[in-house]
Amino acid sequence: MDDNYGIFSLKGKVIAVTGGTRRYGYHFCEALAEAGGTVILTSRDGKRAGEAASGFKDRGFNVKGYGMDQSDDNSIEEFVSSVISDYGRIDVLVNNARTVPRMHLSEITREELDKVFTVNSVGLILLTRRVVDEMKKYVKGNIINIGSIYGMGGQDPGIYEQPDKNLSMDYPIQKGGVIALTRQLATTLAQYNIRANCLSLGGLSETAPADPVFLERYCKRTPMGRMAVGSDVKGPIIFLASDASAYMTGVNMVVDGGWTAW
Repeated sequence: MDDNYGIFSLKGKVIAVTGGTRRYGYHFCEALAEAGGTVILTSRDGKRAGEAASGFKDRGFNVKGYGMDQSDDNSIEEFVSSVISDYGRIDVLVNNARTVPRMHLSEITREELDKVFTVNSVGLILLTRRVVDEMKKYVKGNIINIGSIYGMGGQDPGIYEQPDKNLSMDYPIQKGGVIALTRQLATTLAQYNIRANCLSLGGLSETAPADPVFLERYCKRTPMGRMAVGSDVKGPIIFLASDASAYMTGVNMVVDGGWTAW
C-alpha cells in the first residue's frame, strides 16, 4: 500500500489512534493505513472498534481494533499492555479521542466538567505518559495531538443562530491546553528522541450540525468557502506521522481552510 509514499511511507510503524471509529479519527486511520502503517484503532466501545477494524481489513489494510476507555486508568493500562504484547512497541500515538458534550457558561456544572476533563485532559495526559514510558525504552517516538481552531481563538457568536446554546466554555480550554501540552512534551522529551506536534482542525462537513444557517455562515467566514472533507486531513496526518517531519517538534499545524488567517 505504501510503494509510492517514499519518505512519507509508514511501513513498519505501529500507530495508535484513539477515537478512531468516527469523525476525523476514522480518516486518520484510513490515511495511516494507506501509507503502510500498522494501525491500532481504539474506541470506548470495543465492539465498534472491532467492526471498524474489520472494515479496513476487508480493504487490505493492517488495522486492529481495541476497546479503551480514556477515563479509566485500568483501561488505559490494559490497552497499552495489550498493544505492547501484540506488537512490541508503539511508534506513533495520535491523541484524538474526546467526549463530545460542550457546555455554555450558564449550563456548566461541576459534575459535567469532571466528566469531560477526565477524558479530554486528564485521560489524554495519563495515556500519553504510559505510552511515553514505552517509547523511552527505544529512545524514539512520535506523539500527535489533535487540536482545534477553537483552541487558538474564541468562537464567533455570529455564525450561530442560537449562540447561547452553541458557544462552549469547556472545549476551548481543552483544545488550547492540548496545544500547550504539545510544546511542553516537545521540549521535555526531545532528549529521548521523542517528538510531539499538534494538528489543529476546523469543522468537518460530514459531522457538522444539520443547521443550514450555521453551515452557510461557517462557509462564508472561511476563506476557502467550505468545511473540510475527510481527504483534507490525510496528507497532514501522514506528514506528521512519517519521517518527512523528522525535524519538526512542538509545532501546531493548522488545517482550517484559512479560518484562523483573518
